[in-house]
Amino acid sequence: MQPHEQPHEQPHDGSPAQRAAIEELRLLFDLDSQCLVNITKQFNKELEAGLTDDRSSELNMIPTYVTGYPTGNEKGTYFALEIAGMDIYACQVKLKGDNGKLAINQYQYKIPQDLTSGDDFTVLIDYVVECFSDFLARVNTQDLFVYPTAVSFGFAIKQTGLNRGRILSLGHGISYPNGVGVDIVQLMHERVALKGLPIRIVAIANDAVCTLLAHAYQHPTTRIGVVHGLGTNCAYYECASNVIKLKDQVSKDRDVIINTEWGNFGSIRRNLPCTWFDRKLDRESMNPQFHVFEKMTAGIFLGELVRSILIHLVDRDLLFGGECSDTLNSYHSFDTSYMYVCEGDDSANLEDTRIVLEDMLDISKTTLADRQMVKRVCELVGTRAAMLVGASLVAVVQRIVDGEIPTNEAESYAICK
Repeated sequence: MQPHEQPHEQPHDGSPAQRAAIEELRLLFDLDSQCLVNITKQFNKELEAGLTDDRSSELNMIPTYVTGYPTGNEKGTYFALEIAGMDIYACQVKLKGDNGKLAINQYQYKIPQDLTSGDDFTVLIDYVVECFSDFLARVNTQDLFVYPTAVSFGFAIKQTGLNRGRILSLGHGISYPNGVGVDIVQLMHERVALKGLPIRIVAIANDAVCTLLAHAYQHPTTRIGVVHGLGTNCAYYECASNVIKLKDQVSKDRDVIINTEWGNFGSIRRNLPCTWFDRKLDRESMNPQFHVFEKMTAGIFLGELVRSILIHLVDRDLLFGGECSDTLNSYHSFDTSYMYVCEGDDSANLEDTRIVLEDMLDISKTTLADRQMVKRVCELVGTRAAMLVGASLVAVVQRIVDGEIPTNEAESYAICK
């Protein structure tokens, strides 16, 4: 059955006007087979162009300088630091070999709201280093030993080596104008030295690359890593000989992990099926005309997209009797997690959806028809997001197959975090 042929339930208790409004939204958000094929083709073109230079593609296609494949037999004790959204994760990882056995000691820290923006990026890095210092005090470390450490960032970095790179953009709620262009490893080494910590940063990577490598340690046939949460990204193995912009920095007979930064797909050439709701969300965001794919598929954006649609229906007197609430009128009040609750609500009266609307969003009273409409909006937005990610992932899989990236078994794994 083709995507556009799938049955679509209408609100059983809705008025003709409500049913007509849902049908209008279905026509806006449904993606047929040809649309998905075109998206895959366009994504393929961006993949190819991004491997040539940094100006021809919407995708940064950043070479990570990570070559070769984990075997699951590597051993050693290492430290890792991850900055993901508002969270900082400090880890001690003991690789035990024996087909991917390992032990992890991890501690989580939160970035305070007053450190999410400012004029001096060093202030944030000092806080990160302070968190890592606290973690080192919690675990057993040997005296007179410097531990190799990897750092994972949830924002784009233009890498020039395995442990060298400059920040391209921050995003995800972090705003420091003087942070863009910073050599992040050099800055961190300077701040680490001031604290006298026994670590040396030997590699930097983003979360998609780390996801790929972590999974590959236990499943050596892994060739693709996908993260999909607050933001979205994909990393995959590419033949180094195809990465023209690498020149001679990596041996051409090796395979290298590419960080696609696919969240920016559709931001320049408008290859994505944007609705006016999407354009409104983009205009009102912190970074208009940037990361359009991410805004249509991931993070806080999906909940905000649903909220915008619900407000539109309220303003047309088609939802909640034309009455809204101060909470629903507030930006980002419809958390993306609410979508999962509403989509998964199979109760006769959609009780879970009622709780979201009346208890969480302070809508005074909802009818069954209201709840059916809200559930359908969540389904439309969520299904389209899944289809967009799927169509883009198909392009990456095709590239790996066509490029004859080796596998040790008959299958490869695409994995999500």
